[in-house]
Amino acid sequence: MKTNLNCTLMFTAAMLTLGATAAYSQEYAMTAKIPFAFRAVGSDLPAGSYKVQRTANASTMELRNVDSGKAVFIPSKGGALSESKDARPRLIFQCASEQGCSLAKLWSGTGNGLEFPTPALTAAQRERQETIYLDRFKDK
Repeated sequence: MKTNLNCTLMFTAAMLTLGATAAYSQEYAMTAKIPFAFRAVGSDLPAGSYKVQRTANASTMELRNVDSGKAVFIPSKGGALSESKDARPRLIFQCASEQGCSLAKLWSGTGNGLEFPTPALTAAQRERQETIYLDRFKDK
C-alpha cells in the first residue's frame, strides 16, 4: 500500500512538472517574420516565419520554422539581460557584408533578454544590426 502511494505521488509530481513546463513555454511563444537567411548556433536558416519561445531552461530559446517545422535550440552565452519593460519583444541580428546575419539577442518585451554567441568580426568587416519585432504566436 505504501508503494502504491509513493507511485501515485511520483506520478502526480511528474504531471505537474510537465504541465508547468508547457505553460511556461506557451507564455513566451511569439512569431517573427524574418525576411533574410541567417545563422543561429552554426545552423543556416532560410528566410521565413519562425515561432520563438524560451524553453523550460530559461537560458535556452527554441526557434522553429513555421512552414518546415525545423527547430534549433539556442543556448545563451551568459546570464539574462535586462532593459526597460516598455520595449517591444524583438530579435536582434548582427550582420556583416561577408558573413551574412547571425542571431545575436532576444528581447522578450518583459524587460528580460538573452544574448547568443555570434561569429567574431574583424575590424575590416562592416557590421550592422537588423531588428525584427515579434508578435504573439497564433496557431494556424
